[in-house]
Amino acid sequence: MRTERRTVIAASIGLLMAGCAGLNDGGSDGDAPPTDPGTDTPQCDPDDVARPPVATGTNIEGREYPRKPETLTEPSIMEYLDDFETSFAWNRILQSAEGVTSVNVDNLNGFTPDETGDGFLASSGIRASYSTEAGASDEREYIANYFVAPGAVYRHESTGDPTAPEPRDEETALVQCGTDD
Repeated sequence: MRTERRTVIAASIGLLMAGCAGLNDGGSDGDAPPTDPGTDTPQCDPDDVARPPVATGTNIEGREYPRKPETLTEPSIMEYLDDFETSFAWNRILQSAEGVTSVNVDNLNGFTPDETGDGFLASSGIRASYSTEAGASDEREYIANYFVAPGAVYRHESTGDPTAPEPRDEETALVQCGTDD
């Protein structure tokens, strides 16, 4: 089973890097996209980042997104993804529901990064819940799937098994470029 997962991961990385390359075509003659000095990872365009904005003017403050670690290691990615997904779910709730009085985001089983050579894949079950001034409440569970590379961070949400984020999939989002917020 581990070999099958590695094969899926390796195939996914090729698509991820091709998807990131598509964000900045590097020239009209079809040349490879520009890369950061000393790396093989294409740059991505911060204008293509899609994530819920940090909420303002709500009963509860929005959560700032964490900076991606400059050095990608399993421990740094575990901490980063836990903080990032908490901010993502928190801000999404505040963006979509009115009169929110409480928000709770639980990482059910922790992100365990799997190094792929070009970055890391990691997934975790998440439970997000909230209540409102009107007495309404909602709770949902999902799986947050990430690919974290030196350049781009992709996120895909699933409800069954963990899946590798595919940049060409409409449900996969570029959620961060470089170490910028």
